[in-house]
Amino acid sequence: MTLKEILAGESKNLEFKVQRPKDSSKYMKSVVAFANGEGGRIIFGVDDKTHQVIGIPKELVFSEMDAITAAISDCCEPTIIPDVYLQQIEDKAVIVVEISPGKQRPYYIKSLGIKDGTYIRVAGTSRPADRDLTAEMYYEDEGRSYDNVVRRDLTVTDEEIQSLCRQMKEVAVRNARLEGQKATVKDVTKNQLLS
Repeated sequence: MTLKEILAGESKNLEFKVQRPKDSSKYMKSVVAFANGEGGRIIFGVDDKTHQVIGIPKELVFSEMDAITAAISDCCEPTIIPDVYLQQIEDKAVIVVEISPGKQRPYYIKSLGIKDGTYIRVAGTSRPADRDLTAEMYYEDEGRSYDNVVRRDLTVTDEEIQSLCRQMKEVAVRNARLEGQKATVKDVTKNQLLS
């Protein structure tokens, strides 16, 4: 971490905290979002508004590092193991917490559960992941594609299938370049959809 990187501000992979908040959920969203994405760093001891290096008092550095590591381990599911280390910037001690991209996504905050506790990183902010994105992360990490998952909770009527088949043919006819091609467009059938 360099002063130049700090002055550039927060980003998709970087977040600042003046100090460790007493309520760990204030930074746990970012930890989970980094693990669900490309990874990232949280720097404790830097003001996120002014980008000024405030530092962490030297007598508190190691207890703060232990508290951060314990909070991440206790609050996240599956377990996230951060790389937490001390760095000197402008003769001030800051704590750098590096989160690697996770291999067991989706990661979430235990107390909120997978539905409400899964976050992703968007630009310089951590945002809740919706149900579909959470499911997509899960299936990707299982080596399957979300598009190939059979939805057993849905039912489709024969009328809906016939309507879809008609709509598909209409689109094909509209996209035909020549009039002769339009006449050759065949009906789409339920069996074709199934195959």
